[in-house]
Amino acid sequence: MHSPVAESLRKLKGIEGQTIRVSTYNTWKQLEEQIPAWETILRDNKSLSIFSTPEWLGSWWKAFGQNKQVMALALSNQDDSLVGLVPCYLEERKSPFLGKLAWLRFVGDGSGDSDNLDLIIRPGFERECAQALMRWLKDHQDWDICSLNTMPDNSKAAAALIEELKRANWTLVAEDSPCSAIQLPSSWPLYLESLSPAFRPLVTRYPRKLTQRYQVMIHRCDNPDVLSKRLEILFSLHEKRWNLVNQPGSFGSRERREFYRSMGESFLRKGWLEFWLMELSGAPAATQYCFRYRDTVYILQEGFDPRFAADKAGYALRGDMLKHFIETGVKRYDFLGGFAPHKQNWGAKPGVYLNLSFARPGSSGSVYLSCTNSLAQSKEWLRGKLPAPAWNFLHWVKLKTGGQAEAAAI
Repeated sequence: MHSPVAESLRKLKGIEGQTIRVSTYNTWKQLEEQIPAWETILRDNKSLSIFSTPEWLGSWWKAFGQNKQVMALALSNQDDSLVGLVPCYLEERKSPFLGKLAWLRFVGDGSGDSDNLDLIIRPGFERECAQALMRWLKDHQDWDICSLNTMPDNSKAAAALIEELKRANWTLVAEDSPCSAIQLPSSWPLYLESLSPAFRPLVTRYPRKLTQRYQVMIHRCDNPDVLSKRLEILFSLHEKRWNLVNQPGSFGSRERREFYRSMGESFLRKGWLEFWLMELSGAPAATQYCFRYRDTVYILQEGFDPRFAADKAGYALRGDMLKHFIETGVKRYDFLGGFAPHKQNWGAKPGVYLNLSFARPGSSGSVYLSCTNSLAQSKEWLRGKLPAPAWNFLHWVKLKTGGQAEAAAI
């Protein structure tokens, strides 16, 4: 590992003539020194999301950073102004045929909580920063595979990095993963008109029925003194929801509960938290844990009490929230990863994230990526050619013979 702050005083020159200096930070505390300049980049680069903020990434690191090594790169120009930040960490993982490999990932990746991660670059510096990053990666040998996941598919920084990777002939695997979001209209009536006639009554009629059967109260958490109690309600309702399908849910993890508390406190101070609770005659019935950044609201987690399933309490709560968001200027309601039918019912349109994995030519990481990519391509070919019973049998044999990782890959 490097010294606590290893200054790479080597000047890295991009083809545009802009000199870039790379500084390496090996603890989160040291990286925090860059927060004022970091926030300046966030103000300038409107394409960056809440998942690139110090509040999100710092809370994530506090909860999930055990047994990981910060490897964050600060990219500065000739006048020492920060023009780029690449907050990553190193983590060793076992390979079934190559032993241990060191993976370089975005801070925020690996727990299943973060989306829209990106290189944090000042607009106009994407190419120079991509070149500086490539040269730094070439000169440092303590990583095997760099895996940058859930990047926006329209990321200019990602496009510049891909161009440099191809130019250098590095091993590169680029994959898409689905996401979805609602582009909200200017008024609530226009939104209702956009819904299918079959679905619209769930948003209009059922909320009215609720008021006939229960005393309905909807609370938005804006008081730090009640945040902890509301989070316990979210954890409980989420667990009840998933227990219906014999699944434990997300909040059996102590780290995730800690993450939500820390991130929730930070977001509440910033005015970003959109944490809503519906009570029916005093009983918690449904909750949504969202946050607002610029003109977008992101839905991260939700829960409901199965006792109120027939009342469609979750639908009523989401409808009330969407109405409020539209009336207060929100342009986008982001469901984040996945594209399930219920999201489509609400008007969500599909999108994709970009997942990049790459390694130096001829390295162990390059061999690993080439092999696993070939296995993945073989999987798709076999799935299309084999009858379903034969495919299921092959998968069963792999699992029974101890090939869990290979079975997942093929």
